[in-house]
Amino acid sequence: MLLTFLLFGIHLSHSQTIIWKQERLLNWNDFKGKPERRFAVASTVYNIEMLTYEDSNKQYTVNTYAVFYCKDSWKRKEWISEVVLKHEQKHFDIAELYARKMREEVSKLLVKNYAELKVKTDEIYYRLEKEMDRIQDQYDDETEGSMNSTKQTEWENFITSELNRLKKFKEPVIKVNFKG
Repeated sequence: MLLTFLLFGIHLSHSQTIIWKQERLLNWNDFKGKPERRFAVASTVYNIEMLTYEDSNKQYTVNTYAVFYCKDSWKRKEWISEVVLKHEQKHFDIAELYARKMREEVSKLLVKNYAELKVKTDEIYYRLEKEMDRIQDQYDDETEGSMNSTKQTEWENFITSELNRLKKFKEPVIKVNFKG
């Protein structure tokens, strides 16, 4: 268990990834990937990493992080702006919002054993990951990739409001209850 956790920690702390933190906003230097051949200013590559484990006290723990991948995220230097950067930050913020939704659901679990925990956390992860992908697409569509400033502001307010609503789940570590 400890080895798995340490390897996971090393992966997340690697200079090519950024774990979401409220005080750590993205900047253009974080986008280190090669631009793709499509009409876009930038692309933010993110994911939610979930690690489940049983510790030495027979307690179950689930760590959930929103992660930004620097070398996969890219920008076209000639087109970048602060407006676009703010738009890309909100993609990362939506990933954190869904990490919090996952933490909220995981915090309500009551499991018999580790196998049941794994099944239930996988179900939560895949269901909310699909929902997050749909919301990310909706965000891009409605804001027209940041070009619609009215919709961009509406989305910024919505995302901030939702993050605040789920602030109880901002910490990545959730202890899961055991029913015995």
